[in-house]
Amino acid sequence: MLTLKGLSSNCTIYRNIAIQLTVCFLFIYIIFQILIEFKFFDKDTLNAIHNHSMKINILFFFTLLFVFCYLINCINKWFINPLNQLKEVINDINNISNNKTIHENDIINTFEHYCMLIKELAEKDSQIDLEISMLTKEKHSAMRQKQLTSSILNNSQDVIIIIDSDGIIKQVSPSFCQLIGVKYEHVIHQPLIKFINTAAYKNIKASLSHELNNSHQWQGEFNVQHAINKKNIPVYVKINKFTDHNKNNNIQYSIIATDLTTIKEIDRLIHINHHDTLTGLPNRTALSNRLNDELKMQYTAQHKFAVLFIDLDNFKRINDNYGHQTGDKVLKVTANKLRNSVKKNDMIARLAGDEFIAIINPAAGHEDVLQTCERILSVLQQPIIIEKHRLTINASLGCYYTHPNKQQTIDEILSQADIAMYKAKIAGKGCIIECNSF
Repeated sequence: MLTLKGLSSNCTIYRNIAIQLTVCFLFIYIIFQILIEFKFFDKDTLNAIHNHSMKINILFFFTLLFVFCYLINCINKWFINPLNQLKEVINDINNISNNKTIHENDIINTFEHYCMLIKELAEKDSQIDLEISMLTKEKHSAMRQKQLTSSILNNSQDVIIIIDSDGIIKQVSPSFCQLIGVKYEHVIHQPLIKFINTAAYKNIKASLSHELNNSHQWQGEFNVQHAINKKNIPVYVKINKFTDHNKNNNIQYSIIATDLTTIKEIDRLIHINHHDTLTGLPNRTALSNRLNDELKMQYTAQHKFAVLFIDLDNFKRINDNYGHQTGDKVLKVTANKLRNSVKKNDMIARLAGDEFIAIINPAAGHEDVLQTCERILSVLQQPIIIEKHRLTINASLGCYYTHPNKQQTIDEILSQADIAMYKAKIAGKGCIIECNSF
């Protein structure tokens, strides 16, 4: 059907056609009127036409109008639309031929433009692939780091604990669970204070807080408590304070603890092996080691040192009169007196029974050694009160000076000092005899 849009778009064509059709219809109407005037129709028809002229004219008008619209629509359908389509095709062809963007010269530019776009897309894809590769590597690196951390925690012989600022355990090695006898699930996310010796913690709390706040680290010995037998376990602890940047800069603490039980036991055995069980002084083994070290140092440094052989006078009478328990107490007191009579660098050892050895090193001079010898005898002569018994002890002292240019063994040195001590006993006891000159 004919539409207003179609009519408006083809106004000129329709106007021309309408004028021509109007002229045509007017011509037909005039001819019809002429036929009536010349009585072309019979008398009855003319009477009917005159009686109904108004109606006939109106009907004739609308009939002509309908025919007019019908013809216009047919013309639009059969002629105008195909012509418009042809016109559009011709315009498209003209546009294609006239469009500068796809002329021969511009085709190259367009091709280059799209090549650049393709290159940029390829570079972006390459950049995206690179970023994805980097993210993948970072992810793999993080996974490897996590696996490494887990492996360190699971295989470390030392105790490793990570706690937060509230003292809650966030990570812990299985060695800690084994050390205190508690299952992992009962340790993780629990306060660390729950598994350590409270009294021991109070002793170090002030020092611990001060060091962590100032230097962000602390180390020292500590005790944790076994959950079953309540036994205190000595450990050597290193604590470091750090900020976890992956968790909103939260403060955390890393704790590495080494079980000292075995080391303490080894130290105890070494101490027993090198010390006298009664007096706690170094024994013959420790004395031999010290003399061996002194001789090596003497060969290098070319210095002198003195060896004093000390034997208590009439000690047998104390055992006979007061018993061996009292005699042992006398030996303990004597050991303390001897230890306090010499310098820290010097050594006091118990050789056997009531025989003691002192090593004076360095020996600054002859007078210095003699003053030490006299001080020892003076201190030993001070009365000892044991179980209300007032006991007075004297000692004989033999002194031997070792010289760096003289080749001698440990046994020879002790033998020479022993000979000097016996000379002191022969001389009347309670005196000092020097085996050789300084």
